[in-house]
This record gives sequence, C-alpha cells and structure tokens, in this order.
Amino acid sequence: MKERLKGQLEQLTDLRKKSLSRTVHNLRMHLSSRLTKRIHEMGYLSCSFQHTAIFANIDIEGTNIVTLADRANISKQAMSKLVKDIEEMGYVETIKDPKDSRALLVILTDLGAELIINVQSCITEIRNEVERVISKDKLETFMSIATEINEYFDQDNRSEKGYKVQ
Repeated sequence: MKERLKGQLEQLTDLRKKSLSRTVHNLRMHLSSRLTKRIHEMGYLSCSFQHTAIFANIDIEGTNIVTLADRANISKQAMSKLVKDIEEMGYVETIKDPKDSRALLVILTDLGAELIINVQSCITEIRNEVERVISKDKLETFMSIATEINEYFDQDNRSEKGYKVQ
C-alpha cells in the first residue's frame, strides 16, 4: 500500500471506530446475542435471532409475507425462507391471503403466540439491564432519537420505492 494512502487511513482510524454505522451495528450484535441467549435459556433452542424478523413484525390477525419482508427490511425470498423455518417448528402457519389469493398470510399458532409473550419478558430484562448501566432517562432519550432517525430513513426509503410520502 502506498504511504500516502496508509497515512490517510491512519488518520481515519478514530473516526472509523466511532462511526454511526459501526456503533449501531455493534449495539445490534450485543443485543441480538443477549436476546438469543435468553431465548435459548427459555427452551426455544431452535429459534435464532433471524427469526425475530417475523415475530417482531407479525400482526395478531396475521400478515402477508411481502408486508413482513418490507417491515423487516429484507427480501421477500429471505422472509419466505424464515417463514418456512418457523412454520416447520410449529410457530406459524400459512394460508392463502383472503385479500390477495396470490399471497400467503402468515398466522401465529398458539406456540408462536406463547413465544412472543415469553420473549417480551426477555426484552424487558435487557431493557432494565441497559437502564441500570446508563439510566432510564438516557435510554428514553436514546430511544426517542433512534426512533426519529429510523422514521427519517423509513420515509426516505418509501420515497425511493415510489410510495407517496406525506
């Protein structure tokens, strides 16, 4: 590598360590790891963090795969695979969507509903742990700011996809 480029990279080292994307990514990985560990401790050994993309986004009355994929910000194909995985585990079932016969509606089974209810206690435990570290007020401020940033990017993404944005 040329010395000039090496010098420029060295100057960026601190900035790279403190970048927004790296910080958010690392936080997500820490939270994912803790949540997965707790889910497994509860006996849901076959569930992975990837499966939470369904559980976090499914409506009580069911949700079609395209909507689940949009909400989770993953491809329809990736969501279809995740749905197939947890359907085989007994957490959801799929039926033809009554509103669109070309689409599949994903519906929680009793086992899936119980999982969501039980996992919520894990999420609350993790939130309480974070509050003990940084305080409830700081966490609420962080959540408010993170929500505002997410809403901005959600609106920007909808605009890019051609949706009418208000």
